Amino acid sequence: MDRTTKISTVNPPAEALSRVPTASVPTHERLVRGFYCLKNLQLVRNHRQDPNFGKAVEERIVWRELLDLELQIVDEQIDGITSRCAKLPETVAPRD
Repeated sequence: MDRTTKISTVNPPAEALSRVPTASVPTHERLVRGFYCLKNLQLVRNHRQDPNFGKAVEERIVWRELLDLELQIVDEQIDGITSRCAKLPETVAPRD
């Protein structure tokens, strides 16, 4: 941990990172950008010695990402239901 910024600066070895699966999807990339933005906000807070600096921005980033992830889960559930319904045989009208 860097004592001046109070942020962990321990980096795992490169071979450990190669074992971590990463998705090259827009959501993953946006989460990474959001994480670095939050990390930079914390660095500025520590430098300015102002724990409230950027709190509104931080909350917007976190809530936006949480809501988006919840919407993605709902979309995946709808897609799953739709694909299962498409696999069902068509119902036959009852015979007289």
